[in-house]
This record gives sequence, C-alpha cells and structure tokens, in this order.
Amino acid sequence: MAGIPSALLQQYGASLNRFVKGEYIFYEGWPAHFYFQVEEGTIKMLNGGENNDYIQGVFSQGESFGEPPLIGDFPYPADARAISNAKVWVLKKVEYLRLLRENPDVHFELMKVLAKRLCHKTKLLNAMNTQSPEQRILTIIDFFKQKSHRSGDCFEVPITRQAIADMTGLRVETVIKKVIQLADIGELRIANHKIMRPW
Repeated sequence: MAGIPSALLQQYGASLNRFVKGEYIFYEGWPAHFYFQVEEGTIKMLNGGENNDYIQGVFSQGESFGEPPLIGDFPYPADARAISNAKVWVLKKVEYLRLLRENPDVHFELMKVLAKRLCHKTKLLNAMNTQSPEQRILTIIDFFKQKSHRSGDCFEVPITRQAIADMTGLRVETVIKKVIQLADIGELRIANHKIMRPW
C-alpha cells in the first residue's frame, strides 16, 4: 500500500507536520489520538532498553504507523522518533475513523497492511527464538526487501548495522561479524560499506 492519498487526507482535515531528526512524534504510554503517515523522511518505532533500544519498525514515504492503538483504543506500546528530518501527515482519530467508514477500499488496504505486519512480527519472533544470528539478520533484511519496489541486481539494505542489531536483539559487533560471514558465502554483498542482498 502506498498510503492514503494526500488529497484524501486533506479532505478529512489532515495537516502536514515537520519533525527534525531525533524528535519524538509520540511516547510509549501516550493515548492514541492521531493517524500518522510519512510523506518524507524515515520514522522508527522503538522501546528504550537499559543498554540499547529495540526497534519495532521503520517507516518511510507512504507508510503509516501507530494504527493498532488508534483503532484498538489502548496506549502506544512504543515510542515513535524521526530517524531523519521528516514530514508526516497527522489526522485526528475521529476523522480517520470516519475516513475508514466512508472509504471501504482504504479500510481493506489497512487490513492487508496490518496482516502483513503481524506476519512479519511472527516470523521475527520465531527467528529470534529458534534461529541463528545469521538467520535473524536475513529475516530482517528480507522483510525490507519484500517491502521494496526497487529493481536491479541487488537490494540495498536501507538500515544501519546498529538498527539491525536493535531489531534482532543482537550486539552490533555480532551483526558486523555475521554480515561479513554472510557476504563470504554469497548471501549478502558489501559495497562502499553498504549491505546488499541479491535478488
């Protein structure tokens, strides 16, 4: 899903808000009162840990975030923070729910998006509980590859080694070592310090 068209969001009263790199959009425990959709930049949802953060998801242009608490009427289970300078559409909850009721095609697309996210979370939990560090890393990379609409011989991984560590529960040193090992056996490539995954 490329997100809700901006014209439709504006029709229901959405505003385009700017966030600077590092700025929080919302905090864990806050009540959910708004729908958020990225227009430019990148947002991550994370839980802060004692030693490091755990990234729940990374969202870029056209992607929305934070809908389950909005629809389910419970507080945000994670923080949302801008990874880069970003522009984000913000729509009041009451208007978002009206938009869904009045646009069944948008509602259906939302259900598909949420189902895909749930499937990804299940795969990731399985990988973290039963698979090797290498498989955890490939599970995360393949999730981003499946979301991508880019073409070419290789998929360029859009997140850092630190972010991969934060999403898999591994130490960044382990990720660096395992990425090199995966490149040695052809599962990944490294070019100009960027991680590439062959299609």
